[in-house]
Amino acid sequence: MKQQLVKHPLKYFSGGVWLVMWCIFGLSSGLFGTQKIRIVTVNDDFSSIAKSIGQEFVQVDSLVHGSKNMHDIQPKPSMVMVLKNADMIIRLGMDQDSWLDGLIQVARNPKLFSNQMGYLDASKNIRKLEVPTHDVDGSHGDIHLEGNPHYSLNPMNGIIIADNIRHHLVAIDPKNKAAYDKNFNEFSTHISQKMVQWKQQMTTVQQKKFMSYHKVWSYFYDAFELDNIGTLELVPGVPPTIKHLKNLKDNIKQKKLKVIVLTANYYPKKVGQAFAKDTHATIHHLYTNVGEDGIETYTALFDYLVAEISK
Repeated sequence: MKQQLVKHPLKYFSGGVWLVMWCIFGLSSGLFGTQKIRIVTVNDDFSSIAKSIGQEFVQVDSLVHGSKNMHDIQPKPSMVMVLKNADMIIRLGMDQDSWLDGLIQVARNPKLFSNQMGYLDASKNIRKLEVPTHDVDGSHGDIHLEGNPHYSLNPMNGIIIADNIRHHLVAIDPKNKAAYDKNFNEFSTHISQKMVQWKQQMTTVQQKKFMSYHKVWSYFYDAFELDNIGTLELVPGVPPTIKHLKNLKDNIKQKKLKVIVLTANYYPKKVGQAFAKDTHATIHHLYTNVGEDGIETYTALFDYLVAEISK
């Protein structure tokens, strides 16, 4: 019996002791294992890019899923809890997600304060379009003083966003710098190669004139050198007036323009459809962000947009 006890001492541990030992070794392995950097992003576009750069070293959560109007987001208590445990926040900036400021303050996570490396405004280093050069008041509608905030709709801006993320990850986790650099280079190369393909596809509509409901598509037009001739809204954020729509229609008919109307999924579809019907235009009511109908990555978003618009 003694021989058996010496040979198999752990056989006589009770279930309770086994549980304690499991907890001890489990905690120890967590301490000595690789701790993932917890990133919270304001949307799925940034989540996709962050996963591409951080890969196995990061855990990424998004506060807003799919294609949404950022002005309509209602902060939730659950968002505060996510921010409390985060190592890094990636926001849209340009006053488009100002509701996030209150959440960061309530979460009281010092890593996410604006002077810390855990805080990233993804618009950093972006060449911003439509920055007002005149005094702005309420009569101008929903004008963003820092410029048009829909910058992620230019694929090349995705590379700038990725570089911003890489810089912050290296500062937070310098030991994995080589991996972050490698992942960034691969992401940048992939986007650049895809851009050649996307531009080739878009040649089918290069001679068309483009209109949108709201100024969502400015960076997309810029990326693909498309001719933008206006918006159905007379001023941003204010529903189109009958007079303004009539003037647009008369101009299109008089000049015999071939027009494509783009409307984001979170703006009224029927207004664009009626306008397109009256002007014999083509209309596309489209998602603008990752997270909708199988659009799971930043690259897939542009595969979808280019395929739809170039039909």
